[in-house]
Amino acid sequence: MKSETKTCQNCKSSFVIEPEDFNFYEKIKIPPPTWCPECRMIRRLVWRNEHSLFKRSNSAPGKKETLISVYHPEENIITYDRETWWGDSWDPCNYGQDYDLSRPFFEQFRELLERVPHMPLFDSKSINSRFCNVVVEQKNCYLTSAAWRSEDCMYCNRLWHGKFTHDSYTSFATEFCYENVYCSDSSRLFFSRESEGCLDSYFLYDCRNCSNCILCTNLRHKSYCIENVQYSKEEYEIKKKSMALDTRSGIKRARKRFEQLWRDAFHKHLKLTNNVNVVGDQVSNSRNCFSIFDFRDEAENVKYACWGAHGLKDAYDVGPGCGDGCELNYEGISVGVQNSQIFLSATVWYSREIFYSFMMNNCSHCFGCAQMNGKQYCILNKQYTKVEYEKMVPKIIEHMKNLPYTDKQDKIYKFGEFFPSELSPFAYNETVAQDYFPLDRDMAAAKGFRWREYVPGKYNITILGKDLPDSISEVSDSILNEVIECEITKKPFQITEQELSFYRRFDLPLPSIHPDERHNQRLKLRNPMILRKRQCYFGDKEVFTTYLPESEGGPKKVVCAEHYNKEVY
Repeated sequence: MKSETKTCQNCKSSFVIEPEDFNFYEKIKIPPPTWCPECRMIRRLVWRNEHSLFKRSNSAPGKKETLISVYHPEENIITYDRETWWGDSWDPCNYGQDYDLSRPFFEQFRELLERVPHMPLFDSKSINSRFCNVVVEQKNCYLTSAAWRSEDCMYCNRLWHGKFTHDSYTSFATEFCYENVYCSDSSRLFFSRESEGCLDSYFLYDCRNCSNCILCTNLRHKSYCIENVQYSKEEYEIKKKSMALDTRSGIKRARKRFEQLWRDAFHKHLKLTNNVNVVGDQVSNSRNCFSIFDFRDEAENVKYACWGAHGLKDAYDVGPGCGDGCELNYEGISVGVQNSQIFLSATVWYSREIFYSFMMNNCSHCFGCAQMNGKQYCILNKQYTKVEYEKMVPKIIEHMKNLPYTDKQDKIYKFGEFFPSELSPFAYNETVAQDYFPLDRDMAAAKGFRWREYVPGKYNITILGKDLPDSISEVSDSILNEVIECEITKKPFQITEQELSFYRRFDLPLPSIHPDERHNQRLKLRNPMILRKRQCYFGDKEVFTTYLPESEGGPKKVVCAEHYNKEVY
């Protein structure tokens, strides 16, 4: 079989399907895609809301309290509190329906979403973790999203095995860390990027196994360095004190200097560690993967995937939220955690052989189902016998091919296409699509996406962010009662007791901007999840990279692996 060039049904650009891709599609008995990889990713992202939270009523019988939910109160969705949803007082099969062969599948599925009760937040096996979403096995966490097995963490996104880590993005196995992006296996590391195995340091970029260092780049196995200059321990402590890193003004000065040092550093074209035949970025200990991003350990035979860890095999078009012992998955988002054969679905955990389903836990052999736990052989939440199910599914697949769904922009969705974006219970700007492929309202409307304007709540602001004390030593416990106005967005926010304790412990100044804006600023520090060609800085080789061109704000010294190893190691 030869490779074929296709035209994307959505953006009209060309994309290539390789022979090994056709082999995969044949293996899972699903037709090849009609959308290009980037459009497929955006279409999935619109079905994942990680950190846009709202207040809405609890619809569970006998319950009247207000819930914090990922679903906007205007959305036609029923929500039950977490305890009721996981309990046995209701049965999702009671909301099932017969399959109607006279109507497109996706119309029927959207009706099911509006009828069956939903969890307010996507949470599995977590303890004492308030306002955490798309998380598994969290403990004592707060406003953390897309996290696995972390404890005592706050305001993080994409966190794996974190402890006492605050305000960080895509971090693995960190503890007592703050304001980091792509850091791992570190402790007491602050304001750093893409560093590993570091201790008691500030503002590091691409450093390994360093301790007591400040404003350093590309260092290996160093201690007591500032701006890559070696000092004695005594000299280092004197210079560190003069930098006033316990003040917001000192941090602001250091941040500005760090940005220039980052631009002047060497940047490996792709951040790949201990891989074999892998093209992607921020990937470790994996093999035979292409266009895979932000994956830690043991991905094998994977294409077009992002954000996961600890094992993913034979999978295409999955993530964010993949891995943890999964295999043979296709076109899914939030489908990590010990899954097998999860196809065209969103938010599925501990399950196997699932098609076109949304929020499934510990289920198997289900097609077009939603909000189910511990079920099998169901279609549109209606219970079938094994024999009935196996007879019905081929009929539905054929029906989806012969009577496809057509969206408002005349795009056609047959069997094999992911859920239409217009049927998502989230507006575009409420989802991670806005994080990675930002649009304004008019651009979103032109592309057929829904949009919902932010409506601020009514709060009595008691202090402006710019007027907060410069040093944590000047802050009293009364700050816990203040309503602070974000210095940038004007959104109100508060400091929690757990947060204040963390700042005091590590002599960190109070933040003057809202947690959402802090998250947005960290997102700007990551590269796009798009592979492009660029010339090595030394001019002798063209390489794949995710860095923007220098003319668009990217760094100058993007180098191939050979020159990176020569210059850094």
